[in-house]
Amino acid sequence: MFPLHKTKFSVFNYDEIPAGYYHEAMLHGGPVQRFWHQEKFREVISRISDRAKVLDLGCGPGSFLDVLGRERKNVHAVGIDVASKQISYAQSKIAPQFRDNRVCFQIVEVTQKFQLPFPDEHFDVITSIEVIEHIHPHVALKMIEEAKPNGKMIITTPNYRSLWPLIELMLEVLSPVKYHEQHISKFTPTSLVKFVESAGLEVEQVKTIFTVAPFLASISRMLAKALFTVEKKIPFRTGSLLVVEARKINWH
Repeated sequence: MFPLHKTKFSVFNYDEIPAGYYHEAMLHGGPVQRFWHQEKFREVISRISDRAKVLDLGCGPGSFLDVLGRERKNVHAVGIDVASKQISYAQSKIAPQFRDNRVCFQIVEVTQKFQLPFPDEHFDVITSIEVIEHIHPHVALKMIEEAKPNGKMIITTPNYRSLWPLIELMLEVLSPVKYHEQHISKFTPTSLVKFVESAGLEVEQVKTIFTVAPFLASISRMLAKALFTVEKKIPFRTGSLLVVEARKINWH
């Protein structure tokens, strides 16, 4: 039976996920899994300039910042998460690869009044990559309201007006991850825009990626990459992953 998430603190215990699970999946998982994670990160990175200061909300084991740090040689990035095991993994496996503390990780505590340990507008770009679906809307809203970028905010989350619900059911069978327990909030293109606007941000772009392309990676990564390039040009929002760019609304 699907769980009922009655309160903002009745959420999945992410310490049950093995440390580094998603990073290992990105590097050594099946071809579809590797394509999904690596290409979604590159899609986000394409929106980040070199020398930017980046905060990654819900960084997990540091997978995104691992890729970002290697592809943007002058970026400075901080990853934060509430999952202590994942942060420990990121601090021991990812951070040492980057000199001068260019990529680092920090644990934050869940409190009723969500606060980030950084000054307002300290970061040029704030990312939240497949995070908001895992937390209660109340907490997610507080998180986005508290994160005040000097530039843009980039959010990705599964698109429940696509084939994603079917993919989710398939993954339930094929992997140890139980998405019906983890995915508390389910977004469509329209509901995500309204949600982001509720946090005081103006959505500049909303698009989707991953319609069919990732699933061809098991046959040929080159073929999957070629189709992915074509899919990104299609105006219809049929992809399984939503990508939103937003900025703080300037009322003056």
